[in-house]
Parts: sequence; structure tokens; C-alpha cells
Amino acid sequence: MKRILHISDLHFGRLIPKVLSVLNQKITELSPERVIISGDLTQRAKTSEFIQAANFLDGLIPPYLITPGNHDLSTFRLHERFLYPWKKWQQFITADLEPTIATEAYKIIGINTARRVGYSADWSRGRINARQIKRIQDFFTTASPQKIRILVAHHPFWLPTGHQHRGLIGGAETAIQQFQQNGPDIILSGHVHLDYCHVHGGIIISHAGTTTSDRLLSGYPNSFNLLEVDPDKILVSRYHWSGNDFAYLTRQLFIKQTDGWYEQ
Repeated sequence: MKRILHISDLHFGRLIPKVLSVLNQKITELSPERVIISGDLTQRAKTSEFIQAANFLDGLIPPYLITPGNHDLSTFRLHERFLYPWKKWQQFITADLEPTIATEAYKIIGINTARRVGYSADWSRGRINARQIKRIQDFFTTASPQKIRILVAHHPFWLPTGHQHRGLIGGAETAIQQFQQNGPDIILSGHVHLDYCHVHGGIIISHAGTTTSDRLLSGYPNSFNLLEVDPDKILVSRYHWSGNDFAYLTRQLFIKQTDGWYEQ
């Protein structure tokens, strides 16, 4: 089974140095073939934060795929947010806001769900549009049944009971309906700083909490997820910060059926 490590919401500018140090050790120990980072690399999109984040990425041994989050847009420097929102991201992190990767075992596509302006008063909520949905479907159309199809986005397509007030990504219902044809097997996301894994519309929704920052939700420590994927099964193991180390917490096994994915 291929190993993919999913981390999220690192928030350079609000990170815990000890947690970051242990994360680096854990990546070496678990030896994933790829690291996925689903947004909010920085706290306030400051140049200093992007430089720190870039140094972390330069030190990663496995190759990585990264998508931006709403915190990677400037909150208070409005001229920057509206006129050149992704200039620092593209200067320090990567020019590609929606990267793709294809291997013999899987296809991965990242989408940028952060927006300069939101439809609600809370501009931190993201959105997926029709163009992005079509691009995702077109990308997965050529995937053979032997390849796992992975979508990476910052904002959630499903939320557990008690957390719906955080708000789903705009366009979530339409996207899940459209994804019944040539859609992902699993969606990796972050944003709400809690970790969970659930099947919705036959698609696995796997969420990572904040992996390294002090912006913790009550009852949810720093965390990351380890995916082990085969064509017909995906094992998601969740790791929580225990005070000195990231300790294995639990795992969920998902099996592919003709009508979608089911938890074993």
C-alpha cells in the first residue's frame, strides 16, 4: 500500500516549535512517499511567515503537494488582498495554485478554494466553482480503475454533528452531486482544526486538524493523518499530539464497492 501523509493548517506565525520539530522526525519515521498539505501555511500571510514556511518545505524529504488556504491571503493589507492576493505564495511557495500529480498508483489534484471576497460576512469560508468542478472531473476521466483519485482542498465538504456552524465550502452540495461521475475517491481538507473521516455521497472525506499551530479547538490537539492506499481499499490512521510526540490514535478502513466507498 502506498503511504501518503496529510498535514494541514501549519500556521507559521502561530506554530509550536517543538511540535514542528517532532513532526519532521515523524515524517522520517513513517516514511511516506508523498506529503499533502491542505492550506493555511501561514497565519497572516506575512513575508516573514512565508519565508519560514518555505524553509520548512525545503527541508521535507518526501515530495509534497500543497494548496493555499484563506489565511494565506492577507487579512488587513487590503490592497495586497485585492490587487495581488497570491504574489507572496507564488514567490515563496509555488507558482501553481492548483497542482496535479499522477503516478502508477494514484492521481492527485489540488484546488484553490480561498477567495478574496466571500458571499457571507465571514470571508474565511471558501468556495468551489463550476470551472473547478469540471477541471477535477476532466483530470480524473483518464484515471484507470487501478488508480486512487485524490482531491485536495482547504475547506470542508462535510462537517460532523456539533460543528456545522463552521460552514461548508460554498458549492459543496453541487460538487458532491457532480462528483458521482468522474469524481474523487477521497477528499483531503482542513480549515476547521479538527480531525475526522467520514463517507459522504460515496466519497471519503478525510480531515486533518491543525498540525503544528497553537490555534487549537477544545478537545482536538495537533494532529495529522496517514493514508495507505490500494485500488480497492484506503486505510486512514490518525495521529494526535500527546505532549511529547505524535501518537497513533485510531484507524478507519474503507472498501470500494460498485456504488462508492464504505467504511469496513
